[in-house]
Amino acid sequence: MEKISVCEVSSRFGVFRKPHTTTSSLTYDFPPRTAIIGMIAAILGWGNDDQNHYISFFKEFKIAVKILKPIQKKSTTFKNLNTKQNAPSPNILTLTEMIYNPSYKFYISWQESELSSLKNKIINKESFYTPYLGTASNIAKIEYIGDFSIEWVKPQTEVIVSSVVPKTNNLIFKPMDDQKYIFDTLPYEIDEKRNFVSNKDYIYNPNLGGIKVVVEDEKTTFRVNDDYLIFM
Repeated sequence: MEKISVCEVSSRFGVFRKPHTTTSSLTYDFPPRTAIIGMIAAILGWGNDDQNHYISFFKEFKIAVKILKPIQKKSTTFKNLNTKQNAPSPNILTLTEMIYNPSYKFYISWQESELSSLKNKIINKESFYTPYLGTASNIAKIEYIGDFSIEWVKPQTEVIVSSVVPKTNNLIFKPMDDQKYIFDTLPYEIDEKRNFVSNKDYIYNPNLGGIKVVVEDEKTTFRVNDDYLIFM
């Protein structure tokens, strides 16, 4: 039976800046796959040199993300360096949106060698570089929960998914009364020069009520204990 490794990630604040926001900086409500890959590479100490770029290790990497606390946000103003030539002031004030007390559960499927190295680092409270949630001031607390067997959901089954749900043709979304849903587009893949490759659309429930879907194909949705989950 297939297994998956689970850990919890949290911080006091988190900022996953939406690239299309300028004067006022807005944040995604959960980390994009690209940010998660960067965090894991930092823990393992993988660099971005041409011969052994960290992106190359993530071709088989899969992750499901469950939001553990209702999304709360605060805004604050940061004084940043103004890099424009002939600027009237050396500093610029930027209003920045931040997630307050973000907490997530990561369900990771990966090659055994890489996954084993990651688990050992987390269990022993070690990291090569400091992991953080979006910006360096938001240092991440990471707790290893364990390895669990997964059970794939059969097609034509209706379930309530606990994780964020990618928008695909393999799922039929069934809105539930008195629930809030958010549709958003997040970065999904970058290349070894950190150039943008692709986005992906997601549906999620910021109040933890889950997403009801009908599973259309095999190996789309899986179960771990009482949670139904889908890889990003």
